[in-house]
Amino acid sequence: MELKNKPGTILERFINNHNVNKHRKLVLKINYLKGLAFEYSKKYDNYIQKETKLINDYYTEDIAPLNEQIGGLTSVDIKRNKKIESYDKKVYWSRRKFKTKTFRTEDKTQAELLLKSWDEEQQEKRKAYVETIEQKLRHVKDVAEETRRVKAKITALDERKKEQFKNMEIKSTKLEKNVKMFLKKNLAKIEKMEKENKRLTNLIIKFNQNRHQEDQKLLDKYKPKLAELKKAQSKGEKVSEKNIEKLEIVIDKVETVMKMIENDRIHLSVSHLKMFFGGIKAINDLSFDVYKGEVFGLIGPNGAGKTTIFNCITQFYKATAGNMILRNKENHIVSLYDYKTHNMIKEGIARSFQNVELIWELTVLDNLMVAAHSLLITSFADHMAHTRKLLREDIVIRTKGYNILKNLGIEEYAFRSPYGLPYGVLKKIELARTLMTDPALIILDEPAAGLNDAETKDLANVIRKVNKEYGITIFLVEHDMGLVMSICDRICAISFGKLIGLGTPKEIQSNPEVRKAYLGDDDDE
Repeated sequence: MELKNKPGTILERFINNHNVNKHRKLVLKINYLKGLAFEYSKKYDNYIQKETKLINDYYTEDIAPLNEQIGGLTSVDIKRNKKIESYDKKVYWSRRKFKTKTFRTEDKTQAELLLKSWDEEQQEKRKAYVETIEQKLRHVKDVAEETRRVKAKITALDERKKEQFKNMEIKSTKLEKNVKMFLKKNLAKIEKMEKENKRLTNLIIKFNQNRHQEDQKLLDKYKPKLAELKKAQSKGEKVSEKNIEKLEIVIDKVETVMKMIENDRIHLSVSHLKMFFGGIKAINDLSFDVYKGEVFGLIGPNGAGKTTIFNCITQFYKATAGNMILRNKENHIVSLYDYKTHNMIKEGIARSFQNVELIWELTVLDNLMVAAHSLLITSFADHMAHTRKLLREDIVIRTKGYNILKNLGIEEYAFRSPYGLPYGVLKKIELARTLMTDPALIILDEPAAGLNDAETKDLANVIRKVNKEYGITIFLVEHDMGLVMSICDRICAISFGKLIGLGTPKEIQSNPEVRKAYLGDDDDE
């Protein structure tokens, strides 16, 4: 039996896929232009601050010795003081060298005596040196010519400072004009792209509406067929089990999609999921829904199939049967079976693993930038030629990464290697890296594994912060029941791949099946 489960003609589906890809590229370009506008809006203020600081610092450095001369010091005094200061520095390093050598070759008592003798000798030498320098460079009291010369230098410095500020004002006015012109053009580009984006969105919505209508027709067509086949089977007639199974899968998929259309709170719907490894049923007929913006927990004893579920959702494993329907980050309803593992990130799913998987040779910030590869709008040619567009994009992404680290409270580690950092910080870095992909759903596989109580509590606060501030749905597997019960809105409990409980933390805690799976039955004793 041939089942039609992909509504629309091949051409219609091709045009829709083209529109979806174009829509996503436009979203990336709009985000890039908005980030660029933010960087350019800071450019004027940064220029004023930087130039003002440089002018004032150079002025302070140049005028300090002149002020000393006005206060009674002459150029001869300054020269003499510099020579004495230089002599003292040489003596200091000579003493360190002598001390190191002596303490290596002599015992402690003898070394201290030799060092004391060396100090006394150097004091006599310094006294003689100072007397010689003071004879050569004598202080001249209140020389009128010297004072006039110093005042003339101060006046020249003041004039130079005024001129520098005047030039800075001219340049800043020109820069402000250029920035305003750029922002105006940039805004026009954004408005044009957003208009095109709206048009594409409407086309995609129209295609989805047509698809849902066809889905309904499929439902009306196949439900009676399934009923007929089951009736015939019950009468003992020869009926193909494969045909019945195919019909059930198609009907279940359509009903799941319809359910998600009616309830826009559902972010991910897993229906009758099965994953068999030969004769081992790792997941057996599992169904649950994850709602938008919630923290959803998945718990179960070791070997219950928790990580297998994650691997099926992210397409590391191809499930034996069942349906997994996602509302992606463009708010379109899609089947995860239609995508490969590396495409999950484009649909808005980001994942972390049980073990920390960072690139240890890169800095923390560079690790975040690597994760932003799916957001790049520059081409291979831009990267080869190192174009201005690439440099601008690099600034935008780098700023985004640093702001994420700052928001999670780990910006102090941005420019250092992950080597040697506390395990709790590494877990936060992994979470920050998932945020770089602009996800709608983050899957966390045992995020608190290997953390102490304080680190676990801190991580729980960070997960809650990400969930609330970024509006991201969190789907996590965790063995730490304290963490799960404190941050999850709803929890799904499984045992040997089967659902044994679904509800709020309180409902799960009082569920006898869950208690039995974790603590065992009284009859087992």
